[in-house]
Amino acid sequence: TDSVKNKVLVFNSRGKYLYGFPAGKRPTGIAVDKAEKTVYVSDTARHEIAVYDLKGRLLKAIGRWGNKAGEFNYPVDIFIDKRGELFVADTMNYRIQIFGKNGQFLSMFGRHGDGTGDFGRPKGVSVDNEGNIYVADAIFDTVQIFDRNGDFLLNFGRLGREYGSFWLPSGVFIDGGDKIYVSDSYNRRIQVFEYHGHL
Repeated sequence: TDSVKNKVLVFNSRGKYLYGFPAGKRPTGIAVDKAEKTVYVSDTARHEIAVYDLKGRLLKAIGRWGNKAGEFNYPVDIFIDKRGELFVADTMNYRIQIFGKNGQFLSMFGRHGDGTGDFGRPKGVSVDNEGNIYVADAIFDTVQIFDRNGDFLLNFGRLGREYGSFWLPSGVFIDGGDKIYVSDSYNRRIQVFEYHGHL
């Protein structure tokens, strides 16, 4: 996503530009549902998740501005798990929302605070193969891990420049082998972590 050009840009596996398409007012997070051949884009400025086909034709939009279930206040990052469920970092509502394959609201968790399991500025969300939910928080400089019910399990990282520490982490992604990639914004790097068994 290019949030200045307001586009999604598509490249091949070698990094060659293929094509682009308009994607709302301020596209930020992106996730591809390979099974359904659809692209989900969080439009932060419009407080919604837009769904496109692979060529950029708008199919539908999920959500609107607000703080009720299924509504958003500056959603930033999104992730689609292996079941096809959509996870949204609803940043200024300080929560994670979960939607089904057809865009129906399923559940949510999180609150604003400075205690264990609370959120200061949730910016990234991802899910591992066991269904654990990882949330990168830019205020707390950490990644918190929750179970599918939203119960806090543990966290890793702290403010700093050394390896394993973060400074304004803005995103997290987990690949099929449970490698954890964290965009460590102010340190200008991507850090990669390895999942070691059951939480």
